[in-house]
Amino acid sequence: MKGWVWVLAAALVWSCGEGGDGGGQENGAEAAQTDSTATGSTAVDSAAADTAAKKIEAVPVEVALAYTGSISSYLLFNSTIETEAAVEIYPQISGLVERVAVEEGDRVGAGDTLLYIEDEQLRIAAREAQVNHDYQQTGYERTEEMFKRKLISDQEYETRKFELEQSKLRLARAQLELEHAAVLAPFSGVITERSVQAGARVGPSSKLYDLIKLDDMIARVYVPGQYLVNIVGDQRAMITSEFLPDKRFSGWVKRISPVVDPRSGTFKVTVGLRDRFEFLRPGLFVNVQIITDTHEQAVLIPKQAVVYDGGDKFVFAVDDTAAVRIELQAGFEDADHIESLTEIEPGDQIIIVGQNGLKDKARVRVVNMEPVPETSAGLDGAAGG
Repeated sequence: MKGWVWVLAAALVWSCGEGGDGGGQENGAEAAQTDSTATGSTAVDSAAADTAAKKIEAVPVEVALAYTGSISSYLLFNSTIETEAAVEIYPQISGLVERVAVEEGDRVGAGDTLLYIEDEQLRIAAREAQVNHDYQQTGYERTEEMFKRKLISDQEYETRKFELEQSKLRLARAQLELEHAAVLAPFSGVITERSVQAGARVGPSSKLYDLIKLDDMIARVYVPGQYLVNIVGDQRAMITSEFLPDKRFSGWVKRISPVVDPRSGTFKVTVGLRDRFEFLRPGLFVNVQIITDTHEQAVLIPKQAVVYDGGDKFVFAVDDTAAVRIELQAGFEDADHIESLTEIEPGDQIIIVGQNGLKDKARVRVVNMEPVPETSAGLDGAAGG
């Protein structure tokens, strides 16, 4: 019995050894497969990382197209807006203000009533003058008839004629004073200040209003004497103001003083303004650009594209996927554009964002749509912006 037990135990031990070896082989295969999968995944990740690295190497930039347009050189000055027609309005008679007809900021036309002065006494005086004149006229007619018949002397006739003339003058004066009870605007314009109240007593020395004419604006600038030969009548100008961004106003040289001030070395130039929308107002600070020359077919690039290296100027153009560094030979320039005299052609893609710190031949990637160029640049004299 013990012998069978030992045989049975040995068989069980052998069976367990076979199962253990099989399991080990399967586990080994699974481990090998896992190692192979991990190795493949690592290779894929490495390839993706290399591709991403190559993409990162291309610097993102924004570009604008070079194009052909007009640009001008100019002399730049600071000034303030003035008006050729600005008056203070005073009454021509004394009296109490009955009614104020207009306020500050109101537009008035030539002959419009600004203010009424109480006129009851003036009406009475005018009526009295009219009655006296009628009486003198009737008496003169009788005297003239008698003079023709030689019934009165020459002296008596002349006296009657003199009295008639005096009555005409008194009547005219009374009627004029009555008319002056209504204060009228001398020209079309805008009321900038009202200095009187209803019920106040005014006289010829009492200021009532300030009136300006907005369609006759000017700016006075003082030009260094060295430019005396560069300024001529009707020369084109452009006016801008920080208070009116993105707006430009055209102008022209209206008057040139023939005298150079020996103390400042400058001469006065009066620039007329065109502003059909009436954005400009007297007292507004402006920049006045008097144009001295214009290039009509210039190759223009945005001023923001320029990179400065010491005293030299450079720009970067996109050639396929590379940034090409170009030394800029500059011509005329204004606030937004600069003229290129060499190398750059219309249609070239010029980098305007991302060029600082960029190296020549560096790989770049354009991230913006190519903008449509303007038809012209610089000073176009477009009134009202």
